[in-house]
Amino acid sequence: MVAVIEERKRGFWLTAFLVLMVIANALSVFVYFVIITAFPKISLELAYLLGSVCLFNVFLAINIWMWKKLAIYGFYIVVIFAVLINLYIGLGLIGSLSGLMGGMILFLVTRKKMQYFV
Repeated sequence: MVAVIEERKRGFWLTAFLVLMVIANALSVFVYFVIITAFPKISLELAYLLGSVCLFNVFLAINIWMWKKLAIYGFYIVVIFAVLINLYIGLGLIGSLSGLMGGMILFLVTRKKMQYFV
């Protein structure tokens, strides 16, 4: 068991992605919960929903950092949810599909390390 823990290395890109994910989502939570007036076109309920999703993303990033496989799948579900929300608020198909980039990046940085996730 000790040998497996010593072999776990996140790598630069996974570490950078997770740190960026925590920072960006924490800032988004602040924006959605505190500066709601910056988005006059979306309802208060939708702003709180998006803020909650960003807070959940912080939780998922921390769990991915702790090698939890379920958090990776949770992030994929959030990405699909975000695409649907983007379509709902009128970003259009191309703008909404660009939201899949985070899921693709997570897949690329974790695909060779999936055996380390529990």
